[in-house]
Amino acid sequence: MGSFLTAAILLSLAAPGAAGETCLLKMMAVNGGVSYSHDLPVEPGERASYHGPARRRGRGPLRDIIFNALLNEAGKGGFRLDYQVEVAEEKGPRPPFQAQGKALLRPGSQLLAASAGGWKYYLKLEGEACGEAYEGKRPGTLTAALKCGRHSYPVGFSYLTNEQYSAVLYSEDGDKVTRFMIGLLPGGAAFDGTFPVQYVVQLKEGGKTIADNSGGAILSPGGGAAKASAGPGCSFTVKAGR
Repeated sequence: MGSFLTAAILLSLAAPGAAGETCLLKMMAVNGGVSYSHDLPVEPGERASYHGPARRRGRGPLRDIIFNALLNEAGKGGFRLDYQVEVAEEKGPRPPFQAQGKALLRPGSQLLAASAGGWKYYLKLEGEACGEAYEGKRPGTLTAALKCGRHSYPVGFSYLTNEQYSAVLYSEDGDKVTRFMIGLLPGGAAFDGTFPVQYVVQLKEGGKTIADNSGGAILSPGGGAAKASAGPGCSFTVKAGR
């Protein structure tokens, strides 16, 4: 279970796409009143990447975006996108926000793909090569939260079953570094709509482990949350939305 948290998405397995069928992938990371964005040309069936300055809107530090993507060929319901994103800190080696997963994109419709802490990450696909309209049920959402005393770390993903999702947050207060990490792996649905999810969650402050747990739960879309202890004074919940 834990191995997927450090493994890179296998972008090199992409099938070759038709030349010239370029779409535009718009990405935007938002934290409070500040947004960081970039537009990346990408062809269906091909991988694409970017590492450089982000367009900043609002008052906040300048940041870089590191992004790796594989836009799969169009399928039922839209385009499946494997993504890895990192919003790089202006100073220091620790990025404040990292996320990876797989999203179902419908051209022209913005999707909240991932959120963690105060960060929200949006994706939007545009371009004539990706201009077809798609119908059908949209992906559901997975939401989770780690609570330790007065501190809370909420997380959310637009998810597809049997795909891996993770997020990492770093923050610094003087010499003390706080690292929050979560990984989710939702399985396939049973006949009654319920599905299993595996999880790992960890919180470290200044090198001390505050919360650490891994396990599994059975979720029902639109149903209640599964709860578990994650350490002394810490609790973890995970829930599936429709």
